[in-house]
Amino acid sequence: MKRFTTLLLALLIVLTAMALPALAEERPTLTMILPNDNSVPETNEVLTELSNRIGADITISLVTTEDYDARLNTLIASNTLPDIYAVNDTAILLDLRDAGMLLDMTPYLDEYGPDIVEYLGDRIEMPVVNEGGIYGLVSEAGMYPANLAVRLDWLEAVGMEMPTDLDSFYDVLYAFTYNDPDGNGVKDTYGIAPSMSATFFQHIMAAFDIPFAYDGTVQLEDGTVTTVMKHPRFLEAIEYLRKLYQDGLMDPDFATITQMQSFERLWNGQVGVMDFQSVGITNNWYPGRYTFEVPEDPGEIFGFTSLDGKGSRKLYADYTTADIVINAECEHPELAVALVNYMYYTEEGQNLTYLGIEGVHYEWIDQEAGTYQRLGIYTDDVVHRAAGAYVYNIFGGFTTENAETRLMNQTTRDAQAAEWEIVTDWPFISQVLEADTEYGTTLEGIVEECFAQLIVTTGDVEAEYQAFVERWETEGGLEFEAEATAAYLEEQGE
Repeated sequence: MKRFTTLLLALLIVLTAMALPALAEERPTLTMILPNDNSVPETNEVLTELSNRIGADITISLVTTEDYDARLNTLIASNTLPDIYAVNDTAILLDLRDAGMLLDMTPYLDEYGPDIVEYLGDRIEMPVVNEGGIYGLVSEAGMYPANLAVRLDWLEAVGMEMPTDLDSFYDVLYAFTYNDPDGNGVKDTYGIAPSMSATFFQHIMAAFDIPFAYDGTVQLEDGTVTTVMKHPRFLEAIEYLRKLYQDGLMDPDFATITQMQSFERLWNGQVGVMDFQSVGITNNWYPGRYTFEVPEDPGEIFGFTSLDGKGSRKLYADYTTADIVINAECEHPELAVALVNYMYYTEEGQNLTYLGIEGVHYEWIDQEAGTYQRLGIYTDDVVHRAAGAYVYNIFGGFTTENAETRLMNQTTRDAQAAEWEIVTDWPFISQVLEADTEYGTTLEGIVEECFAQLIVTTGDVEAEYQAFVERWETEGGLEFEAEATAAYLEEQGE
C-alpha cells in the first residue's frame, strides 16, 4: 500500500510538472463584434490563422447591419461590451468616450500600431471622438469617386471622338440617341439614363463648378456655406439638363426609375454613357452583368472622360463615427491595437481577412496585376466565406489602397486614379451640425425635388426655383447655413 501511495504521488508530481508549461502557454483572448450581413462558423480557418499570427484567441461576432446598432445598445446597457467594436451613432460615441469607456490608444500606437500612425499621419486626429486622445479610427476604404464612362464602340459606330466639354458631350449624346449606335436599325437607345436615387449628374454639374450632391454644400463669395441650390451657376446647369431632356437625349423616366433600373439600361446595351464609379462599370459588373457580348478587356469597350477637366465631387471619410474603438476595460490593449493595425492597415493582414490563407484558399497568378485564383473547394463562394474569407474585412482594409483595390483590373484602377486628380472639392465639415441632424433629411428632399422638377417643368423655371429656395430657407435651411458657415470657418482656422 505504501509503495502504491509513493508511486501515485510520483505520478501526480510528473503530471503536474507536465501541466505547468501548458498553463504558462495559455493565450490571451480578444473579442470583437462587426456589422456584417454574412454568417460564418464561429471557428474557421481564417480566424484561427489570424489568432495564431496575433498570438491571441480571437472571437469575432458578426451582426447584420440592420441589427447592429440595437445589439450595441444592448451590450452597452448590460455592460458586456467586447474588446473591439464599431460605433455608428455620434451621440453614443461621444457619450462612451466621456464616460471613460473607450481606450485612449495613444500610448500603444507607436509600438503596436506603427502602420496606423504612418498611414494616417495628422488625419488620425480628425474623427470627432479624438478630442484629447485617440479613441476611434475611421476607415478610408470604399471612397470611389464617380467616373464618366463612355461606350468606345458606340463612338466608333457614330464616327465621333471622346467628348471633353459640354458642347461635344451634347453632340455625343445626340448621336448615341438618334444615330443607331448599336446598329440594330431600331431607335432603342439613349445617351444617358440617370436615376434620381443617386447623384448621376456629377460631371455635368462639375462643368459648371458645382460639387453636386442633394445634401451637398458650396461656399459663396461672401464665405457663406450653403446648399448647392444657391450656387450662382445652378440655373445655368439646370438649363443644360433641360435641353438634354427636351431633346430626348435623356431617358424620359429618369425621375422615377431606380438606381438598379439605371444600371440595367447600361448592362442591357440601351445607353452609352454612365456617370458612376468605374469600380462597378469595368470591374465588379464586368463581364457578368452585361447581357451583350463584351471583350475580355473592359478598356476596349469603355473609356473615361471629364468635361472641361472638372471631376466628380470629392469624397471624404465620415469622421462623425468610428469604425473601430477599443473597450477601456480590455485586458490586453496592446494586442487589441496590434490586431487592428494588422487586420486593417497592413497588406498581409488585409489579404488574409479578405482573400483567406495564401496557398490554402487562393494563389496569386500575378500579384502585381492583382490577378489570383481560388483553390479546390474554395472556388465555391459559400465554402470560401465559411472558411472566413471576405467577411471580416469587407472593404479590403481601412486604407484607400487595400486588398479590394489591389484586385481591380488596370482599366478600373487607372480611371479611379485619374478621377482623384481632378475631383471637385467642396466645404467639407467633419463635425456634427445640430441643424443638419434636425433638418437634414427635409432639406435634402427639397433639393432633390427642385432638381427633378426644374428639369421637366413647362412652367416658369425662375419662379419655381425661387420658390424652392424660399422653402429651403424657411424649413431650417437658414439655421443650417449659419451653423455650417461658422463650423467650416472654425475648422479651416484650425
